[in-house]
Amino acid sequence: MKKFTLVLLAAMALSAIAAPTKIQGYLVDIACADEEGQKPGFGAKHTKDCLLMPECVKSGYGVLTDDKKVYKFDKAGNAQAKKFIDGLKKEKDIKVGVTGTVTGETMTVTKIELQ
Repeated sequence: MKKFTLVLLAAMALSAIAAPTKIQGYLVDIACADEEGQKPGFGAKHTKDCLLMPECVKSGYGVLTDDKKVYKFDKAGNAQAKKFIDGLKKEKDIKVGVTGTVTGETMTVTKIELQ
């Protein structure tokens, strides 16, 4: 019975870890976030044009939170972010809500929406 209880608790813990999470912040490319992300106001000033520069696209995307933490998107999330950026009418101050599963500092993205 003890083993069954431990297995059940472990399964519950794993499902809680893998539960979808919504993170709010600014959509950023990793190249710029690594270089400028800690500067005050960076997220609001970061532009769509920059997000679409070849070296920025190549670096991948992520979400920069208000506490200056960057959650990097997985490969599929990067493709989804690129499509999202292509459809944006906004030129800067790209505040988003990103839903997905977080593992460490990486996020498996299921949804990106403008805030």
